[in-house]
Amino acid sequence: MIKNKITTIGGVARDIMFYTDETVLIENKNDLLRQKLIGVEYGAKIYSEKVYFTYGGGGMNTAVNLAGLGVRTQTIISLGDDFVGQDILKYLRAKVVSNKLVQVQPKTFTGTSFVLNVGSYNEHVIFVSRGANNKIKLSYDLIKKINTNWVYLASLSGNWQSGVKILFDYCSHKKIKVAWNPGSAQLKAGLKKLSNYIAKTNVFIVNRDEALELVMSVKGQGTKDNINYLLKFIHSYGQKLTVITDGKRGAYVYDGQKIYFRTALKKKGINTTGAGDAFGSSFVAGLIKYQGDLEKSLKLAILNSNSVIMKIGAQEGLLKAKDLKKYHL
Repeated sequence: MIKNKITTIGGVARDIMFYTDETVLIENKNDLLRQKLIGVEYGAKIYSEKVYFTYGGGGMNTAVNLAGLGVRTQTIISLGDDFVGQDILKYLRAKVVSNKLVQVQPKTFTGTSFVLNVGSYNEHVIFVSRGANNKIKLSYDLIKKINTNWVYLASLSGNWQSGVKILFDYCSHKKIKVAWNPGSAQLKAGLKKLSNYIAKTNVFIVNRDEALELVMSVKGQGTKDNINYLLKFIHSYGQKLTVITDGKRGAYVYDGQKIYFRTALKKKGINTTGAGDAFGSSFVAGLIKYQGDLEKSLKLAILNSNSVIMKIGAQEGLLKAKDLKKYHL
């Protein structure tokens, strides 16, 4: 059997996609970490004619994307012992993702997300019930079963600190490359507490707001909202590559010598859910497929993240390996 090339680790959820025009977008520029807010009338009923049920979560989104791009993939996610969890296992098999390391938690429901999509670019707010995601166990007995060249670590919930330490120590010892797209729980810990792990990371991926949050955890309110400053400050913590996505403007990669930039495609999406997962995992897929070529990897990441926002859900619009020739990839 051909060895898997990458292991994804992170969350999984049943996503309920809810679209409405009965909200108000509020500018809040005095708060760097909450520059836009969504307002609804207190006590009102908010209606929608467009509701969709899809799958999501960083661990699952990245696994499905990588496998679709032709990278043999296994995943470590935590499911409940309910019908949603069983459906997800069948879905993973259909997507050719190895589920040998998937955990099923007894008497627990699979994670659920309610995704509120608003605004001209259908930006979203996600209401999350973690469910089985909170019980994921990154024990040494599990981690030592990872025999891939890469690990893609997405958002974790629950008691994530001990598992992350085991994972990074193991990967460092075995010379397994790690791409890390930290979630909200990790970001709240701050840059200093993450520094030991960042130093062992090959690719560190955040969006611009997350980059600001991390730098502010060290520099405070005087932090400059300048992309070059953010890239270089975060990169000083020792990772090989620092990646910052900047929404509809594009994305940046810094290797310590040069800043690479690629603009976003000028196509208006209908759904931004999963765009970050598509971007990050496509960039890593590019590093694997194109022997570390940063330009080609960034091109693939931009193309695929743009493709995913053209369809409802985090996975429906993902490009497949057979699609790449027309983009000269």
